[in-house]
Amino acid sequence: MLIQTIKFLIKSLKFLSLLIVLFVIYEITSIDTKYINKNSIIIDINNVRNPQVKKLVRFLDNYFGHIYFRISKKKQEEFYSIDKVEYNNLPNEIIVKAPTKNLTTSNNNIDNDKDWTRSHGNHSSNKFSLLKKINSSNVHKLDVKWTYQFPKKGPIPGNAIFFEDTIYLSSTEKSVVALKASNGKMIWEHKTDGQAAVRGLMINKGNKNLYFCDQQNLISLNSLDGSHNIKFGDKGKIKLRHKCQTTPAIINENLIIATFEPGIEVYDLNTGKVKWKFYLKEKDKNYFRYGGKRYDYSGGNPWGGISADLDREILFISTGNAGRFYEGTGRPGKNKYSNSVIALDIKNKKLLWEFQEIEHDIWNYDIASPPILTSIKKNSLKIDVVVVPTKFGNTLVLDRLTGKNLFDYKKKKVPLSTVPGEKTAFYQKEFSLPEPFSKKYFKSDDVTNLFPDSTKYIEEIIKNATYGFFQPNSVDVKNIVYKGGAQWMGASVDSSSGTMFVNSSDIPSFLWLEKNNKINTYYNYSSKFSVIRDQYGYPGSKPPWGNLTSINLNNGKKNWSIPFGEYEKLSLKGVPITGTVNFGGVVATAGNLVFATGTVDNKVRAYRASDGKELWSYRMKYLGSSPPTIFEYKGEQYILVLSTGSYTVKAQFPDQTEYGDTVYLFKLKE
Repeated sequence: MLIQTIKFLIKSLKFLSLLIVLFVIYEITSIDTKYINKNSIIIDINNVRNPQVKKLVRFLDNYFGHIYFRISKKKQEEFYSIDKVEYNNLPNEIIVKAPTKNLTTSNNNIDNDKDWTRSHGNHSSNKFSLLKKINSSNVHKLDVKWTYQFPKKGPIPGNAIFFEDTIYLSSTEKSVVALKASNGKMIWEHKTDGQAAVRGLMINKGNKNLYFCDQQNLISLNSLDGSHNIKFGDKGKIKLRHKCQTTPAIINENLIIATFEPGIEVYDLNTGKVKWKFYLKEKDKNYFRYGGKRYDYSGGNPWGGISADLDREILFISTGNAGRFYEGTGRPGKNKYSNSVIALDIKNKKLLWEFQEIEHDIWNYDIASPPILTSIKKNSLKIDVVVVPTKFGNTLVLDRLTGKNLFDYKKKKVPLSTVPGEKTAFYQKEFSLPEPFSKKYFKSDDVTNLFPDSTKYIEEIIKNATYGFFQPNSVDVKNIVYKGGAQWMGASVDSSSGTMFVNSSDIPSFLWLEKNNKINTYYNYSSKFSVIRDQYGYPGSKPPWGNLTSINLNNGKKNWSIPFGEYEKLSLKGVPITGTVNFGGVVATAGNLVFATGTVDNKVRAYRASDGKELWSYRMKYLGSSPPTIFEYKGEQYILVLSTGSYTVKAQFPDQTEYGDTVYLFKLKE
């Protein structure tokens, strides 16, 4: 009897264990979704919905990973050394020539109008306004029409939009608000679960519905009253498995978002029903704990933004770097789809092309700017291109249909990492055209010359540091890199002339690794980062520390470049304008103007587009937090600026800025 009871209990435990296993697999496996580049079901911890299951699986997986590598160290070493190419015998550089044939001739269809219905203006993300009632001859007459104040201070990076007679923007709290363009009074406010429209929102002119993500959900609202569009998803909302913070795109009846899976998700515009997804990760599965199936760090999150060629039904994506920004032992290989520009054929549901700027990034040089769709003149032809300014100061100019770079570049041999388990790329790309708009790597003569004692101070703190072109990070040895370049705000492009305007920062920083001695972890190293500042709090390199640059995309040459932003304390001491770190953005107009904001002096400025001469400025209460929005209402042109501070600037220079709460609307004086 006892034996039978024991057998029964064993069978019951086996059955119960099977049920638990099936439940866990159900929780963490997405088997109802078709990935177009997925050939098997992948168990992904990020898909776990039950927090207790997620905690259990993560603990078991961490423990397994720790034990596995203890008993499989030899296999791990073999895995990291599968490439037997002799590094020393490789050429120092390889020249990649630009294509001269099979170029994509222009269809002369740029997504431009006088409204501002999507973050960055439109689906081309060109931040260019056709309006010219405000121009270089009268911009000095700009004045404040009204201000709107949020109840709470906090950075809002999202670019506001305008449609018909209403301004729509995310608030400093978890909500989206609609304001009357005439007086700035609130029409409605819609509360959300997470921070709404971190990178912007959009409105569909056809059905007049708003679409955005609050990081946790994809939401559709009636633009008139802020109520949910009940025909979409679950009464106006779709719960997302992965975070989304970019502005959606619409191609015909397809509503498209980018998520932190990382991937692209396509929904039916009207019903919210999922159509298909694309995985922004490599197909190859690594069966070791690092880079394994469950935690695949190879892909790049498309957090910077997406753009769309509406005629050709092509979606363009810029991607961030792979997981573990400064340490890549857990993601061997080039990390395909990270630090890349990618084109997806939405109509035929396939990858069209991908172009990777940096392989196996360990410096956090992710591409943060959304792709810009425009045209350039090349070989006496007008060519449709994708333009992407990057954190490394490059400007990628890629053929719209092939992804080929339209300027020659080099693949330059770079130093290899000496960190155990780290396998860096043998080559990295070096672009000379278009001319770089920011400093690319630190050199010995870059040390600040602001004051003699500043020079000595910086020389002392960097004397044991490493630096150079793609110098790899080391354990306990600080490596100097520039942080800045082009951020999520992107650039503005005048398609009629092929001119790009971009704001950038040049801030030197230390990167280094420290050994991770924790037992229950699969991370070998922890990464460290700090901005290099002199004893007075200013950046440790020679100014300018911020720039505004105009580039002719047809030939790749700079038209002009000027310091952007001012420290008045330094100006009073006779120091020439230095520029400042900046996280706002630029917008150009047909009125021969460039509006720019985001400097620590809290100013919004207007420059003459043709030569960069400053024509007007206004000091706001706080730093401008996103690109201006430009629109026309009842025959008048307006400039809208958010003055709410910047999380990034605050983190790097906490004493030079603060969070704000104000929206400014400018128009010409009566």
